[in-house]
Amino acid sequence: MGKLDNRELVTSGTDVSSPGSPHKKMWVAWLLFFFYFAGVGIYFTFLNVYYREAGLSGTQIGTLTMTTAMFNVASAVMWGYLSDRTGKNRLLIAAGSVGALVVAQFIPAAKTFPALIALSALSGSMSSAPMTLIDSTALAMLGDRRSEYGRYRLGGSLGYVATAFLAGFLFDQIGLRMIFPAYAVVMVVFAGIALLLPDIPVQRDQQARGDMKEMIRQPVWLVFAISILLVSIGMNASLSFLGVTIKGMGASQGLIGIVSSVPALIEVPFMLYSGLFLRRFGTVRLLLFSIALMALRLFLLGVMPAPEWAAGINAINGPAYVLFWTSAVTYNYALAPQSLKATAQGMLNSAISMANVASALLTGWLFDLLGPGQMFIVMGFVTVLALIIFGAGNLIKRPEQAVEKQQAV
Repeated sequence: MGKLDNRELVTSGTDVSSPGSPHKKMWVAWLLFFFYFAGVGIYFTFLNVYYREAGLSGTQIGTLTMTTAMFNVASAVMWGYLSDRTGKNRLLIAAGSVGALVVAQFIPAAKTFPALIALSALSGSMSSAPMTLIDSTALAMLGDRRSEYGRYRLGGSLGYVATAFLAGFLFDQIGLRMIFPAYAVVMVVFAGIALLLPDIPVQRDQQARGDMKEMIRQPVWLVFAISILLVSIGMNASLSFLGVTIKGMGASQGLIGIVSSVPALIEVPFMLYSGLFLRRFGTVRLLLFSIALMALRLFLLGVMPAPEWAAGINAINGPAYVLFWTSAVTYNYALAPQSLKATAQGMLNSAISMANVASALLTGWLFDLLGPGQMFIVMGFVTVLALIIFGAGNLIKRPEQAVEKQQAV
């Protein structure tokens, strides 16, 4: 991965503990995951349903999702790089979350589609800060015990369940416009908690740019990035259009909340024991298994006969998402040079955002052209392609061996 000697370690404030043991403030990371995904459950679960009820077409909704994702691409790397260079991850997380909640309050007042596009761009730029830096900060705080990441990410699953489930029934009574002030309240709490995080030690050197080039040129990382890109294209289809699809089939807001919260509830035991799964099976095997589950889920969504079926089918996303995300984050973190851990997480999130750019217009167009069922089936085949590429790359290059040399899971 290149030589990493002759570097200056700079810290400020309360920095993380030694690499071998988790930081004493891991409870702050747990709460951050809880409130971040509580905000997702309140806001992003219902945002596209709000757009649909406001009269936007599938293509227009896809365009807004694409715009948000486009600005996620560059800004995620920027936020990660700023964290690596300054160590002020807590201030960056708080700033991004406050910016995102402020932008959200202007959406109900937007009278034109170009205005919504502009707000989506600002939202993407700001929301990528917490999305990127919570994961990299938690992994840095865990030190060599990164396999325990899922125990703290579990807070996010519980936060999502708590809000997505209850919010659906609440919005049936008070209307979807209330997602915006509700999101603001949750993110204000989130920003306050972020300020309790420790600063991350900064390694200042002249080699960071070379380290980045070396990392992204590795065949192992390129195969991984392409696979993540394709999986995320399929994953974004369900995030953007599952609620819209079952709403069109006659579902209530309450059922949409149930469908969204069921997989998060099932995530809980898998998050709790994700470290055991990582140590027992390794990141590559878990990634392959989780991608296969995601493809199965998309095919089943494509043929479901009634909206109530979505709750059972979407339950597959519980283990699929947990195993996919904990494996992907750990795998990516292990491949990154020490001076670019947060930047590498930003690159992973940028790859996902790039997929969302491609997926947003494609799925919106397919939704309008073929209908939701055929759209989900097409996305299922895209996910199968990711499975083939990652599996073939593993057989040829044996990336797990490369990763296991650098991680202590």
